[in-house]
Amino acid sequence: MHSSKISTRTVLGSVIAPLLIVGSGGVAAAEPAPAPAPVQAPDAPGSGEVAPIAACMAPGDSIELRAGLGALLGTGSGAAAGLPVFFVGAIPFGIIGGVIGAMIGSTTYAQDAWRAPQNC
Repeated sequence: MHSSKISTRTVLGSVIAPLLIVGSGGVAAAEPAPAPAPVQAPDAPGSGEVAPIAACMAPGDSIELRAGLGALLGTGSGAAAGLPVFFVGAIPFGIIGGVIGAMIGSTTYAQDAWRAPQNC
């Protein structure tokens, strides 16, 4: 029984660790978006250029929605991570994962709302 617990944890760790490493490496290697070109006045020569469109927040997007989705995903992944310790570990891991997921979801909303133009 004890060796099956150890092998289960080893297999889960060997699957989850590379996924985390690859995922964080992809985020770190992402290039920032290029800066938009300067916009000319409509009556200036060469006014055939098009002004960039500001990216606004999606309709219905709210901090509650993102925090709720983050909590849902965090609870599921936390409970799955705690399953090797059976239900005794799945419950606290699910709670901790839900809290962390809610914090990440609300933080992403705050960052996107801060970056969005004020006239949207």
